[in-house]
Amino acid sequence: MARPKASDLGCLAERAQADLAAMDNGKAVLKLRAIVAVSAHPFETAAEILGVTVQSICNWIKAHRAGGLERLYPKAKRPKPSKLSEEQKAQALKWLDAAKTPGGRHAHWTLEKLRQAFIDEFGTELSINAIWVWLRKEGKKLKVPRPKHYKADEAAQEEFKKKLPRPRKTTRTP
Repeated sequence: MARPKASDLGCLAERAQADLAAMDNGKAVLKLRAIVAVSAHPFETAAEILGVTVQSICNWIKAHRAGGLERLYPKAKRPKPSKLSEEQKAQALKWLDAAKTPGGRHAHWTLEKLRQAFIDEFGTELSINAIWVWLRKEGKKLKVPRPKHYKADEAAQEEFKKKLPRPRKTTRTP
């Protein structure tokens, strides 16, 4: 069998690297491969081939000695705490349900208007995406008006609506 061409190996290596990154425990696999590699090769060579530092390999060896495979898995990260308190969230949900601003005026809420209300009322700046995710978790959706065509003639539409025949009222007599 012929030896693979160098250009083919470059593409294959890129695909293999992407597959390794897509694996659930790709980081743990890389750490184990580094530990195995230093048993047969110098630390510097293994680190250069795997694209890591020698210090990282030393840290992984210490972790594996101390706790086995479990210590090589990435640690779960804690979620960030919310910038809004539960009372503030409840108050914002009341605004949405009543369709009123904190001042009591009628409002058609958008994510940007809600973001600005949080800044004005609570002094807390949230991203649009954070507000959207929070509303989805709460089971809320903002009302979205029907789209309007940019060439629409509102006067002609109103005139058309006036000319439509009105439905007759039928009275049923028993």
